[in-house]
Amino acid sequence: MKRWGVGLIALVFVASLGAGQVSAQTYNATVGGLGGVWYTIFSGIAELVKEKDPGIVIRVVPGGGLIAVQKVGEGASEFGFGFPWTVADARAGRDPFKAALPDVRGVMSNFGNSYLQFVVDKKFGATSMDEIFQKKMPIRIAVDRVGTTDELALRRVLAFYKLTYEDLAKAGGKATHAGYNDQATLFKDRQVDALFQNIAIPSSSVLEAKVGRDILLLGFPPELMDHMYKQYAFVVGKIPAGSYGIVERDLSSPASPTMMTANGKVSADVVYRVVKILAENPDRVRKIHDSVKDFDPTTAWKDLGAPLHPGAEKYYREKGWMK
Repeated sequence: MKRWGVGLIALVFVASLGAGQVSAQTYNATVGGLGGVWYTIFSGIAELVKEKDPGIVIRVVPGGGLIAVQKVGEGASEFGFGFPWTVADARAGRDPFKAALPDVRGVMSNFGNSYLQFVVDKKFGATSMDEIFQKKMPIRIAVDRVGTTDELALRRVLAFYKLTYEDLAKAGGKATHAGYNDQATLFKDRQVDALFQNIAIPSSSVLEAKVGRDILLLGFPPELMDHMYKQYAFVVGKIPAGSYGIVERDLSSPASPTMMTANGKVSADVVYRVVKILAENPDRVRKIHDSVKDFDPTTAWKDLGAPLHPGAEKYYREKGWMK
């Protein structure tokens, strides 16, 4: 009987372990390119959430700034990252989105700003964006794939100068579409002269690209800054002096605040638990990447470009941060 009882206890223990494993649910989070800052940040978030709540497993999927919002809106991904301007465009079905995606919901912001960063080989011989594009210099630019905010932003910058990819090619330059890690390789191998990214500082691929080559970060001229703000709702930002060990003074750059999104059909309980974990472990979040060192959960519900997911709203109201 004693042996039977011990065996029964063991069976119950094993069964309970199995039940715990079965109860864990896996969710997808579509973010930016592999090796990018978004991928790094959400991977850290997923690790923290799983540690604090093993019942929630988040699988981080590489994508792009526009693809991430699209996937969440379609329900193909439960979570993602986005910018308030891309989220608002997606919900309204504005270009470049083909149809309205009303199921995109805001969850949490304050995951740092992404900045448009134009990195040029010093030996290329140009010191401003106006010089490069107004003179139609034969520059070879590496930029992320179509469907990313990086690529869309580059096309919008070129349009400001009344240029297209075809015009670049006619001048002897080109645009090469590649993920962040591949961009660094292309630059180091001297297959491109410049990188154009919409990414937080520091970008690991920019750090990698500067190994063995002298680089410049070019600030955005005032007219272009004004255009990006008025036409596309970019925030007026600055790349701070000291960035990458080469920026000597603050450089004007269009910025975008990074926010977490969720599909409206995701369980309110799951979203509540995710928000609670991040809000109650702010120091852990801040250590994930330098760009989120100012993470503040008390204001993370503001200016998301979309209605709050009910699970997130419940937590913010319980804390009294949102009235």
